[in-house]
Amino acid sequence: MATSEEEIKKGVSLLLEQYGQLTTAEVKQKLDTVMNFDDEDMEPSGSRNEPLITQRIGNIVSHQKKQVETYYNVYQVDKSGSNAVWSILTGLNSQSTLRPISHDELKKRRTKREQFTPRKIDWTSLNDSRDLLGQAGEEYAMRYETGRVSKFAMNDLDRIIHLSILQGDGAGFDILSLNDDGSSRYIEVKTTRNNLDTPFYMTENERSFFDIHQQDDNLFIYRIYNFDKDTNSGEIEVISAKELFERFDFDATTYRVSRKI
Repeated sequence: MATSEEEIKKGVSLLLEQYGQLTTAEVKQKLDTVMNFDDEDMEPSGSRNEPLITQRIGNIVSHQKKQVETYYNVYQVDKSGSNAVWSILTGLNSQSTLRPISHDELKKRRTKREQFTPRKIDWTSLNDSRDLLGQAGEEYAMRYETGRVSKFAMNDLDRIIHLSILQGDGAGFDILSLNDDGSSRYIEVKTTRNNLDTPFYMTENERSFFDIHQQDDNLFIYRIYNFDKDTNSGEIEVISAKELFERFDFDATTYRVSRKI
């Protein structure tokens, strides 16, 4: 089934989370890194020398009635200049503090993006039960995160995105959420049935992402332990990227992560 304009609008929010700001031409070039297009999407347009999917991206701008329009309280499209610019927003709609990303924050985000390349991970060597446990843990973390954000930003809950469901496991984290100042919060979920001292596993891709963001205050492990799949409940320890490297050891061969002794 062809990708609709509405689906494209949502996919762009994930793209802008990585880059901060893009022109329409750049969105057309990069959107396939966060969305999967089918054969129908790639059919040539009958009116333009481009695939149908890129025509639909352009249609979002041309159909926009205002010079500056906000989408999902996540990003805005400004077509007042010669080239339309798509910019991620910071702040909270709930507190009327939404604004386009600043130049300094944009530079910082692009620097981090250049240091890390999201990629798919082959998990075929891991058993199915661990995958199912991980999915259940992520769903539990989504419920937890929705409750946390609702306490300070009830009108921004649609900005909590279960990213690993939409984009796969190569981004370096599973859930995109919000801090109380409206900045992005990146969450990697690690779930075990046993107690807090039970080792968990990280891919080299995930470890690399956390290493790059060690000094930031917006990347966390949500360590879910004593998880009961029958009741879909457990306990959560929140571990910052900095704490991860201070308090845990990594086995470079098995990707096993254990508390330091």
